[in-house]
Amino acid sequence: MTRLRLLLVVAVAYTIGAQMAFVVFDADSIVVLFLPAGVTLSALLLTPHREWPWILGTVAVLELLIDAGHGLDPGYALGFAAANTLEPLVGALLLRRAVPGRIDLAQRPHLLAFLAFGVAAGPAVGALVGGTTIALAQDRGWLSSFLPFWAGDATGALTVAGTVLAWRRSWLTRCVPAVLVTVAVTAVGFWPQHLPLFYLPIPLLFWLGFTQPLAVTMISGLAMTVTANTLTGAGRGPWAALDGPIEIKTATLQLFLAVAILGACFLTVGVTERDRAVSAAHQLQQALLPAVAPAPPGITVSAGYRPADLTHHVGGDWYDVFDVPGDRIGFAVGDVVGHNLAAAAAMARLQSSLRLLAQTASGPAEVLTGLDKASMVIEGAHMCTVAYADYHPATRRLRYACAGHPPPLLMTPGGGEFLWEGRSMPLAVEPRARPQAERIVPPGAHLLLYTDGLVERRGESLRTSLDRLAATVARASTTDLTETLLGRIPHDGPAIDDAVVLHVTFGTAPQKG
Repeated sequence: MTRLRLLLVVAVAYTIGAQMAFVVFDADSIVVLFLPAGVTLSALLLTPHREWPWILGTVAVLELLIDAGHGLDPGYALGFAAANTLEPLVGALLLRRAVPGRIDLAQRPHLLAFLAFGVAAGPAVGALVGGTTIALAQDRGWLSSFLPFWAGDATGALTVAGTVLAWRRSWLTRCVPAVLVTVAVTAVGFWPQHLPLFYLPIPLLFWLGFTQPLAVTMISGLAMTVTANTLTGAGRGPWAALDGPIEIKTATLQLFLAVAILGACFLTVGVTERDRAVSAAHQLQQALLPAVAPAPPGITVSAGYRPADLTHHVGGDWYDVFDVPGDRIGFAVGDVVGHNLAAAAAMARLQSSLRLLAQTASGPAEVLTGLDKASMVIEGAHMCTVAYADYHPATRRLRYACAGHPPPLLMTPGGGEFLWEGRSMPLAVEPRARPQAERIVPPGAHLLLYTDGLVERRGESLRTSLDRLAATVARASTTDLTETLLGRIPHDGPAIDDAVVLHVTFGTAPQKG
């Protein structure tokens, strides 16, 4: 944006806001809301420092002209001009020192810095100058001059600058209906004087905070503030009917509006942080679970992961498929206790350790024996269960071992069979040499490795769960077996754990060239 265009935008926005302060929220009203405070602050925050003198000079000239046009004494106007330029300058300098780069109010530290410096400290400095000007010019008490000035400027900075900083053009289609509904609900709430309906906008604002991005919440808060102050200035609503000092009325009205907006904003930020954490956790889980690469000749592999519920996007269940020296292929499925980042970290370390051990071990038993020792120094790996197998396509020899893990299911043309051999305790429970077993698998056989979340149900025996799994596999199409098991396996109760499925199909042995 060119300097001339920037100054024109600031001038138009500042003039409209200042005229509203006189015409809509006139000096005799109990309402003191100064929207230009947010205009100047946001202009400084969004432009380089070299543009600041031009912006502040434009604001000072406009303030003098507008005040003179409304018949204010020149000394009075000079005091307001000083207040309304010093205030955004202090707020912007402090905020820029706290947040040097792009300000993202959806991040809690940025929002707190904005509130501390842009909404609290800056307007306090402006009110110190402006309130003193009012007290001297009108022979009023200093505190009764300071409080309305600070409340009005702080609310203007919060709503206008907050909206500008949070604005994203992509949310325009959401903002328009949200603003219209907010204005309508606030008008209904602030119209009657003796019927307490002023709280009506709060549930709406909090609902927007929970379901919409911060830009929508902020602009709706601005709409609520302008509507509430307009109606109150026109003599409508409960604050217009209150008795007592004007500064108390002003402070309580602006406090009510600010608390409602801040509550909704913090709710929005909390939901955003939750969504970002879930997204990051989900990406971490997907990064730690390897994509199934094209399998060597003679086998086909598919795998999948399913959280127990929508909050479990990261956990300790994992699978792995990799090449092993000696023309073998390694298959692993494991389960670390937990559904959080700590479990995922332990899982990642175990997964890496298993891959490394498999490169030199003579077989699955030796891999699990070495993994026992590794798990002793990996935090969170105690009681982890692992099923590991390797397969030699040329000889069709499958070797396998399970450390406390559910038995693999081998489906052959003759039927299904759970491989109960080669079993031992979970990792880090009873370190000792691990057993292993082996089979020669016929062409067309299927091997299913899985975690206990696939089969276990509360109040149901393991045998019943395994029988249901075998029956489901026998009936299902092998082309989408993984999807069937993770998405549609029948059961009598909800899943109680995450689930991983690794499905291996054995074809004919590769031909030697």
